[in-house]
Amino acid sequence: MLEKRDGYEAWMNSGFRRSTEDNYKIGYKLFIRFMNETEGGSWDDKRLIREREEDLRTRTFAFEQKLLEFFEWMKTLVQEDREVLVQRRKYRTKPYKIKIKGGNELSDNTRATYTHGVRSFFSFHRLDLKFTRQQSRILNREPKPIISYYDFTLQDIKRMTRIAKPKERYILLVGRSIGLRAGDFVSLKQGSFLAHFDEEPPCSLGEIWTEKEGAYAKPFLDADAKEAAESWLTILKAKGCYDPEKRMIEIEEEELTQNLKRLVKRARIETGGEQIRFHSLRVFLVTRLSKVLEENRWKQIVGKKVPEKAYVKPFKIQEDFKKVIPLIAVSDLSFGSRDELEMLRREVKHLREERTPISKEDMETLKHLLQMVKQGKITIN
Repeated sequence: MLEKRDGYEAWMNSGFRRSTEDNYKIGYKLFIRFMNETEGGSWDDKRLIREREEDLRTRTFAFEQKLLEFFEWMKTLVQEDREVLVQRRKYRTKPYKIKIKGGNELSDNTRATYTHGVRSFFSFHRLDLKFTRQQSRILNREPKPIISYYDFTLQDIKRMTRIAKPKERYILLVGRSIGLRAGDFVSLKQGSFLAHFDEEPPCSLGEIWTEKEGAYAKPFLDADAKEAAESWLTILKAKGCYDPEKRMIEIEEEELTQNLKRLVKRARIETGGEQIRFHSLRVFLVTRLSKVLEENRWKQIVGKKVPEKAYVKPFKIQEDFKKVIPLIAVSDLSFGSRDELEMLRREVKHLREERTPISKEDMETLKHLLQMVKQGKITIN
């Protein structure tokens, strides 16, 4: 356990974001361990500062070389199992922990981040490390390969909606209607929805604080999203899991993307090698909002900061949102095209060959689809 020391504590309390602070703590702790192993004696923040001051006075610049050795030394390490306490969000009743499984080698990016934490410690105490160009090339991370993310079309959303299970429908349709980031999306409580179901769509969810942007979003549920949320709440109540103070879905942020990837695969959507992520639903909404609204109006819907003078009353935002509904709506689904029918035939054939038993959740999905057919929301040509 690292002792609390003035030099270390002053640096840690200098205003880092939570994730940055966590990584810099690990990097600092590893550097102390490295110095103890390679230089001998007992190293702490005071000794680091004292030795670096002498290093600069004599212009030997030994710490620059030590940091390069530290960067290489970390290649021998593996990630440890650890628990991360997720920062408390405005709409959570209490913080929660995520278990991260270790066993993997430290990636180049991770080693560079930890090294940067050590450099930050010295910079804070005005003892900056000064590297030669050659040293900088070793330490600087290679440019990350450009990752291309898939942009959903409305047809994609419709195809996924047809085969989605209730929880997936909630993630898909509510996600593309309110456009929140993953962290804010999983924070949504059951009571936040129930309070607005008496309203005609688009239903306002009120103001929701966004963690990353540090601003209030004013999201809306269109008719499709409202129906998906109501169906999921009905299932929660049937399972005895309804609680206004609990989250709508008890999953972590990363699982949103995993759910979406499975849905894309089952819907046989060709992405051309581009990556799928939950954030794509936010992009889907923002792209269409920006076509029908000026920038300061659509930013308020998804929770981006705007000048104070740009704020408008909620009922005006609701009228604005109505303009985008024709561009995102999936109602009146039709199973008419040959490709879609062929896809359904393959699914049925696969189930027959595998003799896969129907799960309770799949049964709920079938019941839900039949209900939509009866209501005329789905047509079969």
